[in-house]
Amino acid sequence: MEIKNRKEPAFSVVSTLGGVRATAALLEIDPSAVSRWLTAKDKGGTGGVIPQKYWKPILRHAKYSKLEITISDLALI
Repeated sequence: MEIKNRKEPAFSVVSTLGGVRATAALLEIDPSAVSRWLTAKDKGGTGGVIPQKYWKPILRHAKYSKLEITISDLALI
């Protein structure tokens, strides 16, 4: 699935994980939830914010899969 929105940091993280569907499968959530991360706040999304409850499984998967995702990539700094 092509990622059309580019809200950061979600866009970079989701891209690195293989897209919306792959990220949703990894986290065992509906793809629409991941899509909301990539959607502007004024359109009902999170504006690029990845909920913190998903950070640990994302970082664990990144480490295991040797993907370059760090805590800094998940936070808005």
